[in-house]
Amino acid sequence: MKKILVILTVLVVFAGCKPTKLQELFLDNVSVLSNGIIHIEGRAKGAFENTVGIKIMDSEGILIFQGPSVTDAKEPNKLGKFSSDIELPFFPQTDTVKVECFIESAKDGSILESKEKNIDYNMPYKIVKVYFSNEKENPEMLDCSKVYPVERRISLASKNAAIDTLKLLILGPTQKEKDNGYILTTPQNLTINFVRVEGNKVQVDFSSELLSAGGGSCRVIAIRAEITETVRQFYPTGYEVIISANGNWEEVLQP
Repeated sequence: MKKILVILTVLVVFAGCKPTKLQELFLDNVSVLSNGIIHIEGRAKGAFENTVGIKIMDSEGILIFQGPSVTDAKEPNKLGKFSSDIELPFFPQTDTVKVECFIESAKDGSILESKEKNIDYNMPYKIVKVYFSNEKENPEMLDCSKVYPVERRISLASKNAAIDTLKLLILGPTQKEKDNGYILTTPQNLTINFVRVEGNKVQVDFSSELLSAGGGSCRVIAIRAEITETVRQFYPTGYEVIISANGNWEEVLQP
């Protein structure tokens, strides 16, 4: 009887134990190079098609970059190294950024394992302004052309401050700014083709999606105001801002 009880006890103990999952993702090194590029090194095992996902966010929760890196593993069950040099599409808005690497399930896309590191981003920057509509400052949007500035950072070495600032406009307000009434009327699916100066006119050209950005005269006026005031800060008084989509300024932003 005692032997039976001992066996049952052992079985119960083993039944309650789960096998320890071996670590299959290592984030070995994250650093900021002198030109602002973020260098990432790591190792991964069992990643689908040897692919490791990478996300970079600032402390405001703004997603700066998302993309893949591929390991050099020769077989799926072998540990492989991965390395990426990532040029950020726009400047982080906080002094610290979070780099996250993760392995996704091939079955349902769920995150199987992830690792993250916070690093200081000490590249020099300058302060610019982006302009949003604001539901608290302008209740009921009685004047649709009213827009309000908030500060943003762009690289001190920016080669085109207007384009770099427009990218930040299209990202929209932070959650804290949303809580304070700021809203973005400009569509967020836009690509900026160019900002070009001819005489005293500044042409700001976007992708074709702007051609379908109607929704009433108030919305059109607000979009024009957000883009115009954001661009105008970089040019002398008296310059006219012309907004176009793939070169078409006659049909863009029609009510």
